[in-house]
Amino acid sequence: MPDQEFKTRLEELQGEIIAQGDRVLMQATRAVDCYFDHDTDLASAVVASEAEVDRVDVEIERRSIPLLALGQTDEYAIRSVLTIVKVNNEFERIGDNATTIAEATLDPRRQGSRLADTYRVMANSVLGMLRDTNRSLAKGDADLARRVLAFDDTVERFKEEILLDAQRRVAEGDLAVDGAFRIIAVTKCLERIADHCTNICEQVIYLETGKIVRHDAQGWTEPAEPDAD
Repeated sequence: MPDQEFKTRLEELQGEIIAQGDRVLMQATRAVDCYFDHDTDLASAVVASEAEVDRVDVEIERRSIPLLALGQTDEYAIRSVLTIVKVNNEFERIGDNATTIAEATLDPRRQGSRLADTYRVMANSVLGMLRDTNRSLAKGDADLARRVLAFDDTVERFKEEILLDAQRRVAEGDLAVDGAFRIIAVTKCLERIADHCTNICEQVIYLETGKIVRHDAQGWTEPAEPDAD
């Protein structure tokens, strides 16, 4: 019964990709907390947790590809497998960025520093995007996925404010150059996590509707049928 075997194995992988999303959400949340709290013990734990994220990433990919060899012709079933493969890669990248944030906390050159209020707001916003991304994936909620996409521009504005503040403080002698580099590095990690969230949400929309959204200078497009060759 190939169809039943495919369904059983797909359901198992769907459960594992959702668990991986929860895993990287915890990793990213703890990375943000350790950075703002200067908690080096928690930072070390975040770095150590990356090994499990990487292990699961490899396992999900290893088990996903053979499903396509079971001869499924249903378009939604095929999209489901491809979505797992693509989302799996995005989660692994989110884990990488969480690890980088934790490593910035462990940098021995880092001392307590005053961070712009916008910094924590941006971090919390990105974590909120990741939570909603996971919910949209778990529930197959394309509407929620589109709301996550709409928040991406807000994160971009936060990033610009933080970078301008860091530049101003360096010019005024209120922030060391190496400190500015760490702030910029962590800000870019947060931005990349948000980008990976939007990539996942694009996949959720495509999975559930068969339509594609694109980001251009004016923002996110309405979901549309893929262009025919």
